[in-house]
Amino acid sequence: MDSESVRKLSPSDTRALNCFVKLERNLVGSNPLFVSDLDSDLIKRLSGKSASYRVMERQLFVVSKGHQDLARCAALINPNYQKAKNEAVGFIGYFAAAPKSSPQVQAMLEQAETWLRERGVSRVIAPHNGAALWGGFVLMTAAFDEDPIAPFGWNPSYYADYLSASGYRPTYPLWVYRIDFSSGKYRAAVKRVAENKAVRVRPISKRRWDSDVWTFGEIMNKTFAHLWQFHPFANEEWRELFRELKLIARPSQMLIAEMDGEPVGICTGLPDLNPLMRPLKGKLSPIQMIKILIGTRRYSRAGLDNIGVLPEYRRIGVAQTLAITLCREYQKHGMKETFYYFVNDDNIRSRRFAESIGGTGRVVYHCYDKRLS
Repeated sequence: MDSESVRKLSPSDTRALNCFVKLERNLVGSNPLFVSDLDSDLIKRLSGKSASYRVMERQLFVVSKGHQDLARCAALINPNYQKAKNEAVGFIGYFAAAPKSSPQVQAMLEQAETWLRERGVSRVIAPHNGAALWGGFVLMTAAFDEDPIAPFGWNPSYYADYLSASGYRPTYPLWVYRIDFSSGKYRAAVKRVAENKAVRVRPISKRRWDSDVWTFGEIMNKTFAHLWQFHPFANEEWRELFRELKLIARPSQMLIAEMDGEPVGICTGLPDLNPLMRPLKGKLSPIQMIKILIGTRRYSRAGLDNIGVLPEYRRIGVAQTLAITLCREYQKHGMKETFYYFVNDDNIRSRRFAESIGGTGRVVYHCYDKRLS
């Protein structure tokens, strides 16, 4: 294939960036399960105006055949991630492609890999958008006929084939658990939590929001550092992330566990916003924002997406108290089950924990990697 059909787009080129962010919707947006990211969010990140992306090196790629754009990706280098993992690793993220375009996708990925290699990268993780807490670090590899739960979306099955054909390995399996509130294990966990008087759980306070956000950030930095997809965030990054959550998150779904008045663990949950986001097609008007705010109070699905306990306070029921407190909130809302996601395949402790509170899991997502010669 002619390599000149692969184009580099500058993240500082407003017109090119707008075309880039809309391309996934143009390629696969006709599927009724597809959920588009907000164009404004992607532009903010890829232009470097987001706190997490300001430090990253970024290069956008689009591949075409004739006058038709067939795929896109971004090559990303996050020095904070490299420092945390002590590895010259880079990312290929914001991946999207049309069907029956394997040769074109391979040519595009080769160009992105060359760009990363020239900057000292020896291993590539894909698809990964450079900062895991902003999402975009997984690829759906099963359950393509099921409605995904936010904050994660849908992608076509052939994406995995494209990566495999380009030499990528499905290195990081990720589990999704369903917690059945009627199960015996769940009911037993509720009883144990009721008997545990040492752990106090409170919701995040909107009056002392910044202070509580940093509590979340400190605990997550300490407890998630071992996870392959995570690197510690600075206070500015946590504040930016939680600023976006402040309008849509319910305080009762953002929990802090305390013992003797000291914070020892955190837990966050989110309502499934996909049904509300799907009709937006990347655009958000003030009226639509009001509908989303109302919708966050009328959700029918929700999940537990983060739980962390300081190492010295594990094995004494802190995680279980946090999880059950969140689940009881969902029960009050009329739900019969909730999701617990994502759990790394090698995180045996978290997998056993999910099972101990009634969770039944399966691998639905993967992330891939490739060594660069």
